Amino acid sequence: MKLDITSILKNNGGTISIQLEEALEDLETSLGTVSFTGPVSFTGSVTNNNGLLKLTGHAKVTYSTVCDRCARDFERELVIDIDEEIIEQEETAEYSEDDRFTYSGNSLDLDRILADCILTSIPMTQICREDCPGLCPICGAEISEKGCNCENHDSIDSRFEVLKSFFD
Repeated sequence: MKLDITSILKNNGGTISIQLEEALEDLETSLGTVSFTGPVSFTGSVTNNNGLLKLTGHAKVTYSTVCDRCARDFERELVIDIDEEIIEQEETAEYSEDDRFTYSGNSLDLDRILADCILTSIPMTQICREDCPGLCPICGAEISEKGCNCENHDSIDSRFEVLKSFFD
């Protein structure tokens, strides 16, 4: 979504309120086991501070993924706070070492900013619930539902059998 920022560019301290719900093109492809299932909802504002634009607000999106412990599919809602500084893109600079977002002319591309903030905020580990016990490391059965008899099974690698009596 391109936002027209003409009204605040020459108005130091000017603010535009933003409320949108839109599917972002950058989030349409799957990222490993993460797939975005709904549109991004964003509520916030962009403010001009002496030519430096400040984008603040909250973004919300739902995604589906697979639990890292039990391999079940589940869906989760991600809510993130956005607080980004946006500078004007210089005409002569094709590549800048500055890692801030840029705008050019009288429009601001919110899609790229929101997509980048969402993608960098996805948790590295995906767990369906905090008390998910996962799978049995020996037989692979779900510990929470079926259980298994592997608890009573002595699972010592035969190569280490000699070390069993080391501390006796």
